[in-house]
Amino acid sequence: MPITFTIDLEDPTERYAPEGRYVPMTRRILALSEESNIRATFFTIGRVAESAPGLIRDIASQGHEIAYHSHNHVSLTKEDPARFRRETREDKDRLEQLSGKNVIGFRAPRFSLTPQSLWALDILGELGFRYSSSIMPTDVSLFGFPDAPQVPFAWPNGMIEFPLPVAAIGKYRIPYLGGIYLYTMPTLALRMFLAKAQPEEVLWTYAHPYDFDQEERFSRTPHTPLWINLILWLARRQAENKIRQVLKYGAAPPLGERLPNTAQ
Repeated sequence: MPITFTIDLEDPTERYAPEGRYVPMTRRILALSEESNIRATFFTIGRVAESAPGLIRDIASQGHEIAYHSHNHVSLTKEDPARFRRETREDKDRLEQLSGKNVIGFRAPRFSLTPQSLWALDILGELGFRYSSSIMPTDVSLFGFPDAPQVPFAWPNGMIEFPLPVAAIGKYRIPYLGGIYLYTMPTLALRMFLAKAQPEEVLWTYAHPYDFDQEERFSRTPHTPLWINLILWLARRQAENKIRQVLKYGAAPPLGERLPNTAQ
């Protein structure tokens, strides 16, 4: 089954300097995509559009989809709804002006769309978003949504949800196609999980610009435990290779082009 390449475009330092390391690392991802003839979805933090507008223009000009990843990477469970509405409206408008295309996709920071933060869907629907890629249908994560389906489904307001791909191991559902889950997973396990994917699933992988940064010295990421920081930093040595392995199974178009016909 073909797999969509998605990127969470953010700066882990939270400084968003115009020439921060996230900028050249994003350009490295663009080069990989061009080399592999892949069009991806870039879920973009609003502050990136403020600090590096040229980067957004370049991503869009190369045929990739620009989607939204919140203004400042605040988990929805900690967001203020009024602030979220205001920032989302402003950022969506800015991203659309820079890309020249409608922004219809949203991904919650840390996959923090949970039963406690469903209020965000009404705001997103009102502002013109058509799909979300924001839930982990598992209970192995702080922000899991264990009762959610594993296949795409429609929320009551009509928005389509593309759940994070997970695989069953006994009674547990384990993410396997992105981030630390993918980078630390044996290749044999990855192949086994892909072989068991349901035909109705929409498969996608995800990465961050910093995943490709093998030259950066170790440092603490704000709001992240030390042990997770260390694992993520060590996993960078495997990230690009694992992403290339996944995309060899077949690259699908951006998520915005994989909506059901009734939702496009």
